Amino acid sequence: MNRLIIAGTGSGCGKTTASLLVMAALTRQGLQVAPYKVGPDYIDPEFHQVICGTASYNLDRWLMPDADLFRVLNRVMDVGIIEGVMGYYDGLDISLSCSTWDLARMIRTPVILVVDGSGGAASVAAAVKGFCQFQTPSQIAGVLVNRVSGQHHYSLIRDAIERYCGLPCVGYLHRQTDLVFHSRHLGLIPAVETRALHQRVTAALRDAAQTLDTAAMLDLAAKAEPLPETVPEPLPDFGGFRLGIARDEAFHFYYPDNLDLLQRCGMTLCPFSPIHDSVLPDHLDGLYLGGGFPEVFADALQENTLMRKAVFDALAGGLPCYAECGGLMYLGQDIDDKSMVGFLPISCHMTRRLQRFGYCTVHDLSGLTFPAHEFHHAAVQMLPGAETVYTVTKAGQPDKSWACGYRKAHTLGAFAHVMFAGRPELIRRFWG
Repeated sequence: MNRLIIAGTGSGCGKTTASLLVMAALTRQGLQVAPYKVGPDYIDPEFHQVICGTASYNLDRWLMPDADLFRVLNRVMDVGIIEGVMGYYDGLDISLSCSTWDLARMIRTPVILVVDGSGGAASVAAAVKGFCQFQTPSQIAGVLVNRVSGQHHYSLIRDAIERYCGLPCVGYLHRQTDLVFHSRHLGLIPAVETRALHQRVTAALRDAAQTLDTAAMLDLAAKAEPLPETVPEPLPDFGGFRLGIARDEAFHFYYPDNLDLLQRCGMTLCPFSPIHDSVLPDHLDGLYLGGGFPEVFADALQENTLMRKAVFDALAGGLPCYAECGGLMYLGQDIDDKSMVGFLPISCHMTRRLQRFGYCTVHDLSGLTFPAHEFHHAAVQMLPGAETVYTVTKAGQPDKSWACGYRKAHTLGAFAHVMFAGRPELIRRFWG
C-alpha cells in the first residue's frame, strides 16, 4: 500500500490538524484512506476514524512485534496516512527508540515534516535542514508549512527549503486554518465528545484544499517500499464465546487491532453502555471494560444503579472480566466518593498530576511478562482484601517499579494498557 507519515518538529506544531486535513482532502477525492497513529494514543485515532470512515490503527514498536506492524499496515486501501507522535525524533529516550523516525526507518516510508512557519522564512529552512541531517537516512521526503500568513510568505519559505535543503514543499496551511480542539487532563477531548467534528474539518478543508498539494503527496506516497508478507499467528480458539464490551462516552479506549484479534479468536463482541443500559447483554461468557473517562461521567455512572448491580452480580457469579485503566476504576468502590460497581476492594481519586506516564513492562504472578503503557491521573487506595498480581517496571528504569493488577475471583483490573498482537497468551490469561 502506498503510504506517508505526517510528522512534526514537536508537539503543538500542527501535525494533527495537518493529518486530518490531508486525510479529508484525499477522502474527498474518492480515495480509500487507511489512517494510522504512531504510538499508544487512543484519542487521535478516533478523530481519524470520523474523517476516513474506517478504524485508525496504532503502530507502536514497544507494544507490538515488528511482524504485527507489517500485518496491520498491509490493508487493501488506496493510501495510508500515518500521523506521527510528539516531535519526529522523540521516543522512549534519547536513543530515539519508539520515535516516529524509528518507525519510519523500519517500515521504509516517506515522511512529510510539518513545520511552524509563523515568524520565519530562511530560518524555517535551517530547522528543516537540522532535522534532515540529524539522522541518516532521515526518511524526510517533503515539508508541509503550517501557520503562514499567505502565498507570499509561503513562497519565501518554500524557496528557502528547496534551496538549502533540497526538499519539495507539498503545500501550506494558513494561520487561521488551525482546528482548535480543547484539552483536559489526558489530552484532547475525544471525538465522541467533540461536536460537529466532521463539519469543522470540512469547513477548514474549503481553504486547505486550495493550499495543499495532494498530487505531490501521492507521488511521494508511491515511493514507499513494499512491505514484507506476514503469516497470521496462531490464536486460541474462543469459538462461541460472547464477550460483553463497555462502549459509550465513558469507555471507548480500545485498540482496533485488539478487537480484531478477539474476533479472529472466534469471540462475538457484545457492546453495552454502563451509562445508558440497565442490563448486560444476554448469555455472556466474559466482560471487557476498556479505558476512557469514568471520572468525567462519574455522576451518570453512579446514577445507573441497575447496571452497577448487574456488573457486580455477574462478577460475583464468576464471570471472567478484564478491566483496563478506566474499567478498573469503574469496578472499584468509588471515584472521588461517587459510588461505582464496588466489586474490587479499591477506592480511586483523581489527582492534578500524572501518577504514571509512559512505557513499562508488566511481570504477572502467572509467569507472563509483557510490554504495556500507563497514562493516568488516578490514584488507588487499597482497601482490606485487595490483592495485586502485577509488578510493573518503568521502561529504561528497571529500578523503578510498583504494584498493580488487582484481582478478585475471575476479575483482573489494571492501569496498564496492553496489545494482544504477538501475545495470544494474554487473551487466555484474561478470559480463559
